[in-house]
Amino acid sequence: MYREQKTPYPRGNSATILNYLEELILINAKEQGQFPISEDNQGYQDLEVMSTEAVKLSVPETAVSALVIVEADQTSTRLNRVIRFKENGELPSAQSGFGLGDNDAYTIIGKQNLDNFSAIGMEAEKKHVLRIQYYQTAQQPEIR
Repeated sequence: MYREQKTPYPRGNSATILNYLEELILINAKEQGQFPISEDNQGYQDLEVMSTEAVKLSVPETAVSALVIVEADQTSTRLNRVIRFKENGELPSAQSGFGLGDNDAYTIIGKQNLDNFSAIGMEAEKKHVLRIQYYQTAQQPEIR
C-alpha cells in the first residue's frame, strides 16, 4: 500500500534544497556553517517584552537561525522564568508557552520558526529584553 511521505527537506526551488543539503553536510562534519549577520544589515535586535502584548521578531531576509538571550527587568521578582514563547505561530500567554529566565539562551533554527516566534512577559509592568543575533549560511551573502 502506498502512503504519502512527508519530505524532510524544504520544498521550493533547487537552490533552497541545495542550501539545506549543504547545511546538513556541514553539521554532520561538525561545522555549523552559520555566520552572524552584521548590525548594518539588521542582524542584531534588542526586543522589549512586556506582559501586555506578544511581540514578534524582525527577521532579516537571509536569516536561517538566531541566538536569543533573555535579560530580565532588574526589579523582577521571578528571575527563574520571566517570559514565555512559542514557535508554532500561536501567541503565548503568561500561562501558556515555554518559559525562559534571566540570562537564559535559546537558539531558533529555521526560517519558519524565526517567522513564527513570539514572546510575552509573565509579570505585569515588568520590561524584559531579548538580545537577538541572527545568522545566515555561507551560501547566502549579506545583502548590502
